[in-house]
Amino acid sequence: MTIENLEKQFDTIFSEKPNIKYVFEADNLGYKDKKILSFLEGNTFEKKVLDIGPGTGRWLQFMRSQGADFLGAIDISQEALKRVELLCDKTQKANLEFDSFDFEDSFFDIVVSFEVLEHLNEPYKFISEIKRVTKKGGFILLSLPNLISFISRIRLIFGLLPPVMSMDETHVGFYRQKDLISLFARYNLKPEFVPTSISLNPTNPKSRFCVRSLKSISNLDDSHLFVIKL
Repeated sequence: MTIENLEKQFDTIFSEKPNIKYVFEADNLGYKDKKILSFLEGNTFEKKVLDIGPGTGRWLQFMRSQGADFLGAIDISQEALKRVELLCDKTQKANLEFDSFDFEDSFFDIVVSFEVLEHLNEPYKFISEIKRVTKKGGFILLSLPNLISFISRIRLIFGLLPPVMSMDETHVGFYRQKDLISLFARYNLKPEFVPTSISLNPTNPKSRFCVRSLKSISNLDDSHLFVIKL
């Protein structure tokens, strides 16, 4: 898929999504979102935060409500940026595989990027730019689908592709925990994986039928969620 087609596809997706005012009540959140919430709650007050791939602005809404001092957003989709421009102090339309971020070195206290890395053929510029704009003492929080999750392994037994490979044609990067450790080690960055949840229904990858994961088996989680502390 060309960059132009990818941009058009995401523009179409976001132009069709309704505007939502999100509610962040723990009882209504999945295990992964609860973990993200626990990292961000109370940590964004008077902080500079960058959201790469902000989607419909869900986490930007939360961070603004938490008193973030500065919010930035970067996306390849102009439609996505239109959705979040009123929440942000600055937005940038960028191809994450090739473009530099339009922010100074060591500008942000926190950088978040949820479900983005799997869309990149070449993640190297993306990672180097994240590291460049994050302050010493800050942290980076990322998530993406797990290639070898529990349901992926069960699906393979029955001749079905893992969800990350079958559900979205824009998914081009497929990772295990050890792949991510190796990738980020090139930049002297060390991911600390956070256990989230394991789905138990291989016929429905988006099923809510899941169990809380433990650190010892987090390599089976539906998603990789990890923090990098600088």
